[in-house]
Amino acid sequence: MIDSASGAREKLKSLAGIEASHGSILSATLSTSRLDDWRLSAPAFLRSEFNRVTKENNVSKEEKRFLQTDLDFMLDVVRYDVAPQTEGLALFADGRAGLHERVELPFRLMNRFVIEPSPYVRPVAHALSLLEPFVLARVSRDESSLYLVDEWGFTHEDDLTGPRLRSTDRETGETAVKEYYAAARQDNLVDQHFKEVGASLAKLLETSGAPRVALCAQHDIASGFRRTLPAATAAKIVAEIPFDAAASTGQMAVSARQAIEGARHEEMVALAARIKEGLGHGGRGVSGFDDVLGAVGRYQVQTLLVDRNYRVPGWRCVDCGWVGLTAADACPACGGRTIKLDDAVGEIVRLAISQNGHVEVGEDIPTLREMGGIAGVLRYS
Repeated sequence: MIDSASGAREKLKSLAGIEASHGSILSATLSTSRLDDWRLSAPAFLRSEFNRVTKENNVSKEEKRFLQTDLDFMLDVVRYDVAPQTEGLALFADGRAGLHERVELPFRLMNRFVIEPSPYVRPVAHALSLLEPFVLARVSRDESSLYLVDEWGFTHEDDLTGPRLRSTDRETGETAVKEYYAAARQDNLVDQHFKEVGASLAKLLETSGAPRVALCAQHDIASGFRRTLPAATAAKIVAEIPFDAAASTGQMAVSARQAIEGARHEEMVALAARIKEGLGHGGRGVSGFDDVLGAVGRYQVQTLLVDRNYRVPGWRCVDCGWVGLTAADACPACGGRTIKLDDAVGEIVRLAISQNGHVEVGEDIPTLREMGGIAGVLRYS
């Protein structure tokens, strides 16, 4: 079955901290979208990549026999045990250590197959960074709704009805003075409703961990609602979409997601700019593969920002974990055996996650490209 967002993140954190005690770990990501003929292509891809990688790494016959068992686990999952709603499947196997893990996502993943001493978690980390939940707040003067939305769909809904705002002639009379007081009372009731919605919104943000809010309301209502919110809650509203009475809830969610994605991109652009400003002695910015790797090795990286398309091959020591971009038959740190990594950046991502670092993924950010495609905010200068 498809993993929940929180469940997938828990698996990711656990996988990031695993090191193979014997030999290597098989990692595979597959697109299982209905748009792809994956039930035929995925098994063929796994077998072909398994033979290629084991040959390139000069895997011994004995080791290959153990790895074949792990491959058989992956093939069985693909053949018999994938939920129909799954769009992307990640598999990790090390039978000698009892590791047989999967992550099923409603998000297509690129086909990849890796044999390394640690799980290759970068594709899952990237997917989850783009699948962050958000809150959609539809606000009116007396009837409002809050929705918690992620790639899985609507996971929570609150309908909030405010006090009745209409005052009858019997209640107000017909004199101008009474009409004035009725209007003032309505304004107070609107503010009361906005405050109740704001309190529910703050609670939902706290319990869900959603980092962003899209506000759906008429402009004057949106402005009035924002004024009643605490600063911390108001700061989470990063996008605003106009209210359309004819739009369905699903259509409203699609518009909100597009607005949230645009706001998130702007946040990543701003994050890259802050990192660049913090580069140098005494600052909390770091950039470039070698410097970021060194900061991760010192447990210094609080937030890691990676260009989605930045991948470089490298080398890793199977004994001490040294990673570098220059080919080395022996580890320069301990003299141990080294293996080739198809994506050395993935090892930085894994280490950052294992250290409780926050990983963000950006795309089409010129400042990030200028900094080498990878950068970070340090925990301390």
